[in-house]
Amino acid sequence: MTRLSATEVAREFSAVVNRIGAGEEIEVVRNGVPVVQMRPPSSGHLVSAVRWRELMDSAPAPDEDFAADVEAGRKTIGPPSGAWPS
Repeated sequence: MTRLSATEVAREFSAVVNRIGAGEEIEVVRNGVPVVQMRPPSSGHLVSAVRWRELMDSAPAPDEDFAADVEAGRKTIGPPSGAWPS
């Protein structure tokens, strides 16, 4: 893993992003102390639309009490207090 100072990263941010996009991992240090590790995002968390449909088609159907459970949860939580936080 490459070590760069926070100042170096700030000065060359676009180039650093390009390096990370190419697969490099970079540790950012401030006064010699590591403060963050930067790496490409993992792709293991994404599911294609086709795979999502397959998963939904193979999922078990909700049981007879599902609607009642959802309603009980809504009553317990109460109405929304406002817009969703961004």
